Amino acid sequence: MAAWELGTVVKLFRKHTGLSQAGVARMVSIDQAEVSRLERGLKQIRDRRQFVQWTDALGVPEELLGLLPTADPNTPDPTGRPGTTKARGYAALPEGPGQLLLPAGRSVSTTVLPVLTLPAASFLGDSLRLDSRPELDAWRTMPMRALVVANRTVDGAVRQFVTDARPSGVRATASDPVDIPAAYELDDLTYGILWAMSGFEAALLGDDQVLYTSLASLTASPGSPVASGQGLTEVSRMLMGSETAARYILGNREHLGDAPVFWTREQRGEEAATWLFFRHKYQYLERMAPRSPVGTSGRGFCVPETAIASSPAYERVLLFLAIALMESFGIRTWVTDDGGFAHTDGFALSPGRRAVIASWVRTEGASHLAVTARPGALRTFADVTGHVSHHSATAAEQAGQRLAATAEYLGLDASWLGRRCAQLSAAGTERLARPRSRLLCLEGLEAACRFVAEQLVIIPRTRTAPTR
Repeated sequence: MAAWELGTVVKLFRKHTGLSQAGVARMVSIDQAEVSRLERGLKQIRDRRQFVQWTDALGVPEELLGLLPTADPNTPDPTGRPGTTKARGYAALPEGPGQLLLPAGRSVSTTVLPVLTLPAASFLGDSLRLDSRPELDAWRTMPMRALVVANRTVDGAVRQFVTDARPSGVRATASDPVDIPAAYELDDLTYGILWAMSGFEAALLGDDQVLYTSLASLTASPGSPVASGQGLTEVSRMLMGSETAARYILGNREHLGDAPVFWTREQRGEEAATWLFFRHKYQYLERMAPRSPVGTSGRGFCVPETAIASSPAYERVLLFLAIALMESFGIRTWVTDDGGFAHTDGFALSPGRRAVIASWVRTEGASHLAVTARPGALRTFADVTGHVSHHSATAAEQAGQRLAATAEYLGLDASWLGRRCAQLSAAGTERLARPRSRLLCLEGLEAACRFVAEQLVIIPRTRTAPTR
């Protein structure tokens, strides 16, 4: 247990109880195949909350839980303070001024957000209210991104609800009471949104002047193979690379027919969140959407189980939402765990006609761009999409079924995702994560949440894994 070897714990549990893998799967509401992968070491759980949920289901005595590390080793305590109480799985932010530490990713740097935490004056209907007071009014005039958090204890558990400190609305002022939607409860969904938006925004604003010049040069010669600008942050290079690739594909749109198929290299939520928040990527999706509602357009993802095992839950939520965004545009998604496809270049393919190669993810800082009509190349790309579409880990006929399968594959609770996305869609995301950079937007996030709410709100809770 101290080494996070849950697969070994499960095998020992089955040995001493005589239960089958199917029996254990029923106890924790997952498929037998998931238990098998866990025991064989193909699936790992590195999130303490998920580990504790398993041990609860198996009846592991509480005194043994002290052997576990106090938190996910890949996910620092958000407050940076050890020994604090928990709020729905996250360390509760103490009352008063403080900070929320958002950990670094592979490209996103560590971000620290000023936070003012206060007890909620009331919790009525779907919102919590914080009454005006001098320290709150002053906090809400802060020009940089800052948060206001409302504390509320419900049934003995601390629950925390977070909102952007800046007043929203034309007539809103810093002295107005603060109403925080209950949909903004701090959990894997809202934490992931704040993590990605804050990390992207800090990097882009830090590079604003240099990035402006770099994007202007990109505009002067659209579609050219442009290497990422020198001296830019990793996030800014991500934006430059993805915009270069998007413009290149759009410049060759007429060669791709009504229902092109795509291959993408994003494997983690950090990379996939660019679809949710980069303004140019949402505009690209609008222009590349299938022209026929009954088209056969699809997009393949290679997401090995090693990438899932090493990703915190909030990052897996972002990957799920990016896949949902594709589905919302009528693009069928396929997911393979075959790592042999991990280095395949991203492409858009019109089968038998032409392929547009456009890669920017993990390309050493320079976009790979090309157009080909060579029969051999077209057959290779068709073989990739054909294999993945016929062996997808999330294969299903309907979009909602594919999303439920995607959630299960990523170790997420589909019913929870449907419920939370419905709440967030109804409340909107503007007051949670309003962008400060003109290069970011919330349209992709909101479209994904709406679609998930429509497709998953009816998923029976008994058929999904309790991994929240």
